[in-house]
Amino acid sequence: MQNAMKLDVLAFGTHPDDVELFCGGTIASLVEQGYRVGIVDLTRGELGTRGDVQTRQKEAEVAANILGVHIRENAGLADGNIEINSQNRHKLISLIRKFQPKLVLLPFNQDRHPDHEHASRLISEACFYAGLSKIEDGQQAHRPSSIIFYFSHYLKDPSFVVDISEFFKTKRMSLEAYESQFYTKQKQNTQPETYISSASFWQAIEIRARFYGHLIGVEYGEPFFYCSPLKINNLFEIFA
Repeated sequence: MQNAMKLDVLAFGTHPDDVELFCGGTIASLVEQGYRVGIVDLTRGELGTRGDVQTRQKEAEVAANILGVHIRENAGLADGNIEINSQNRHKLISLIRKFQPKLVLLPFNQDRHPDHEHASRLISEACFYAGLSKIEDGQQAHRPSSIIFYFSHYLKDPSFVVDISEFFKTKRMSLEAYESQFYTKQKQNTQPETYISSASFWQAIEIRARFYGHLIGVEYGEPFFYCSPLKINNLFEIFA
């Protein structure tokens, strides 16, 4: 099997719209800088209160175009039942080897949503095992250089914050593509109300981005966690 497209960065989301919510600005920034970026959604969000699989797939495609990512795929795992087993692990190993990303972005391993926690562990394991050549699937073994966690609901002190001030508008536009999920003035939605479908949720998104931006002296930011110490060659370049 030939690699369809080598990526610099591969972002995994548990459900369609997770990547946009929690690291969409960073994704848009990376694309603007010329990196090849892709998104893999683990599930189709079939248990979501609002919308349906077909609608959310179309919305995800629109959002991907807005962010400018080079690929978006769905792993087809069961929403609400992301099991950490060999079958699911091999699905992700195959995707990691297919795209050979240098960096992987994934959900933080502590969250109120069980799917997010299970997804975090499953992706982490797949990234490691994808580098073992004796696990054969017809593709070249490949292990990403680094895995970087983005935060969903539970937050801790970030290892670093990315300045997304120039890309917050793009992030918001990508979220607005999910008309079935989020509040929009332009389209009346008669489905049941949820927390994220309220008008106030847009304020929460902006407040969070402004808070983390404030920590680094910019307008908007997105926080990330990295398990290992960060290598710095030039102290002055980073801190001065």
